[in-house]
Amino acid sequence: MTSRELENTPELLLARAYALRGDDPDETLKLYADWAETYDRTMLDGLAYRSPQQIAALVALTEERRGVRVLDVGCGTGLLANSLRAYGFNRVDGLDYSAPMLSVAQREGRIDKAFLRDLNERLGMGAECYDILASTGTFTHGHVGAECLPELLELLVPGGHFICTVHRDVWDEGGFGIGLQALTDAGVAAVRSRDADRLFADEKEPLGWYVVVEKTSC
Repeated sequence: MTSRELENTPELLLARAYALRGDDPDETLKLYADWAETYDRTMLDGLAYRSPQQIAALVALTEERRGVRVLDVGCGTGLLANSLRAYGFNRVDGLDYSAPMLSVAQREGRIDKAFLRDLNERLGMGAECYDILASTGTFTHGHVGAECLPELLELLVPGGHFICTVHRDVWDEGGFGIGLQALTDAGVAAVRSRDADRLFADEKEPLGWYVVVEKTSC
């Protein structure tokens, strides 16, 4: 195995992701550029990544209609979008920070429209564009904090749902508990459920929160 291949084993790529610092966007972009073409294989086969299927199942349980507008937030190569389509959701767009990852998602036919956006910046996508926002693997180490939640909720129609994972380690550190409580207190949103579950099949204990948030007002 070459030194390049050793650097890009599933375990080391995941370690690189967990070691990211939020103040180093260039390192984040480099990681996902390196990872784009092998992400599916390393995450599904190498690391038994299960949260895309889990979130898609939760979306299907929450939303009976299949023709609704869905945005996969932090879509990467479209693993979640692909799982959503398997449940019959046929209007799925994708938003991600990495152009190479978005390119894979579009090439594989997993998303319709692609939005190259940084969740740490203004999105500029309008309001009430989607019935469902779904996300997995985005709210984790060195990625995005809860500051993006208000603008993401603006994308939802009233009564729409944001269904996502938040890594256990960043729930408090990233401000998600406080941020969601503030939105609840303001009458903007309500947390309908928050359940601990595994993100990867071989976790010794659940590392993720699976969260369902409903937008309750304009």
